[in-house]
Amino acid sequence: MNSTETIISGIGTWQQAIAELLSSPGLSVSMYSPDYADWPLNQIELINALNAWGLQGQHPGMRMLARRFDLVQRDQARFTQWRLRFSHRIDCRELPETLPAPVESLLTPDRGLVAIPSVTHRRAAICSSGRLHAALEQFDQAWALSHAGFPAHVLGL
Repeated sequence: MNSTETIISGIGTWQQAIAELLSSPGLSVSMYSPDYADWPLNQIELINALNAWGLQGQHPGMRMLARRFDLVQRDQARFTQWRLRFSHRIDCRELPETLPAPVESLLTPDRGLVAIPSVTHRRAAICSSGRLHAALEQFDQAWALSHAGFPAHVLGL
């Protein structure tokens, strides 16, 4: 661990860190979770912050990677609506189960939240250097192998 990291522990602290990072993500954000089950994506304050961010229009956008998005679509209605509204700012992709996954993370160009495996409780590092760059590289590799998922609009016949 280096001096630019803070280790957090517990689901509440994890969710708070996600909300804080997404409240002002900067130019771009990349995030991975197998299913986003314990991410606070339905909080009204978070959606309001993402609305403001999405309206700025001066950033590359958001990359959201998952094994599956059905829990987001079912349990995170506010975020799902945000995804529809800002489909031009967010790209969602699914990573097949047969491929290795990156570490669960929320990454911006300057800082990130990177999960630390634990069998008993949520642990993560809030980082801004080596661990962040390694997580971004791992994310980019998985992103390149993924396919489109969580479409903003479903075309029907």
